[in-house]
Amino acid sequence: MLQPMSDWYWFSENSQLMLSMGKEWQCTTAYGQQHIIDLPKSHQLFNLSDTEYYLSFANHLLASGAQFSDAQLTHILINATAAIMFHKPVAPKSWFFDEVESYGFHHRLARVSNKFNSGVVLVLTDEHSLATCMLISSKLQLNENKFLRQFELIKLAKNRLEPLLSEASSQLTA
Repeated sequence: MLQPMSDWYWFSENSQLMLSMGKEWQCTTAYGQQHIIDLPKSHQLFNLSDTEYYLSFANHLLASGAQFSDAQLTHILINATAAIMFHKPVAPKSWFFDEVESYGFHHRLARVSNKFNSGVVLVLTDEHSLATCMLISSKLQLNENKFLRQFELIKLAKNRLEPLLSEASSQLTA
C-alpha cells in the first residue's frame, strides 16, 4: 500500500478525477465530471483531511483480515477518499437488495445480496439508519437492466448490510 506523500495532488483530465502520486505515478479514479461536486480545475493538494480518510480506511481494511494486494488496497483507498471528498450525494436505493436479520458491518465491510448475485461494499459514511457504500466487487447486478460497477456508490438502509467477517473475505473482488 502506498503511503500518502506531500507531493500528491488531485487534478482533472478529460473530465475525470485523477490523483498524481509523485512524478511517476497517476491514478484515474472511477469518478468523472457527472459524479463530482467540483472537479479540480488545477492541482489541489492531497490535504490533511484526505490523508486522514485514506489512513482510516486503510486501518479498517487491514484490520478486517481481508486479502488485498498492495495495488488493490491502494486503488480502493484512493477511490474511497475521492468519493468522500468529491462525490455528489447519492439517493437511497435499498430496494435493490434483500433485508438481512443480523445486519451492520465489520471493519466497514459488508455483503449485499439480491436474487441476481451478491457483492462486497465498503461503508464510507454511517448516518442513522442509512450508510453510503462503495462497491469493492468488480460489478453487481441490481435488476434485469442495471449494474453497479466497481467503486460506484450506493446509499442503503443498514438492514441490507450483512457484516463481512474475515473468513468470508476471500470473495472481495470476485
